[in-house]
Amino acid sequence: MHPNALPASKAAVAAGKQGKFWEMHDVLFQNNRELSYDKLKEYAGKLGLNVEQWEKDFNTPDVQQQIDKETADGRAADVNGTPTFFVNGKRLSNRSFDGFKDAIETSLKDQGGEKKG
Repeated sequence: MHPNALPASKAAVAAGKQGKFWEMHDVLFQNNRELSYDKLKEYAGKLGLNVEQWEKDFNTPDVQQQIDKETADGRAADVNGTPTFFVNGKRLSNRSFDGFKDAIETSLKDQGGEKKG
């Protein structure tokens, strides 16, 4: 993981406490080279968050605990980076369009479904 992964995760989880997890998520990915604390705080303001509350949430133990739990869940599922994709519970190693298509078709076939179009 990169050095700003944990602060970025905390920023998103803290934003989620105000109902803006996905909005923060998107901003973080759009600005993935600018993830200093000051920039994270700036993004929180631009999203219309209560920045003072966001800062408090960013530093609470429950935000860290949520990240720790999700990290453990990811490791248990053999996820070692993002993005990691699964199709019907099977990790996708070929992440091309054809890889997704083949995995979906195989999954449908295994379930007795048919390929449509």
